[in-house]
Amino acid sequence: MQIFSDIINFIKTLSFVDIVFFFAVLALMLLIITLIYFLRENNDSDIEVNKSSDKKELTSDEAALLSLKELTEALENAEPKEVNLNRYEEEQEEKAIISYEELLNRKNDFAINYSEEENIDEELTIKKVDLDNLINKEVTEPQHISVTVISYDKEEAFLQALKTLQQTLN
Repeated sequence: MQIFSDIINFIKTLSFVDIVFFFAVLALMLLIITLIYFLRENNDSDIEVNKSSDKKELTSDEAALLSLKELTEALENAEPKEVNLNRYEEEQEEKAIISYEELLNRKNDFAINYSEEENIDEELTIKKVDLDNLINKEVTEPQHISVTVISYDKEEAFLQALKTLQQTLN
């Protein structure tokens, strides 16, 4: 009881501004403590979600490895889809200073000049950029990008090497 009476006597000696300041500091400390609590709870739930998603990724990776050959064949045979514009997009395309089609046509108007070209492997070509004449404004033939996919056997060997590396690191 003596403690409570001492606390009440202490509060009576304080002015109104001191009391408001004291309770404001207490309220601020409570807010900070609750903020820290919610942040920690949120981080713990994020960690649990990441652990559960890591387990799911392992099974999906194995499934993807099994159907890798089918995916590569599907990508090779895929045709680009036509974009259907709604009324607003068509209106914006007509009002635009330069349309999307003009951008696509103009993308092949410029090319980088190369001074030297060296073939290291069948698949790897190193080109030295000519810094004096960087951009060639008159390109006669459009450049076609050819994408080469590595063979299925090479990819399987690479993935197997990655698995063994992961096992040795663990």
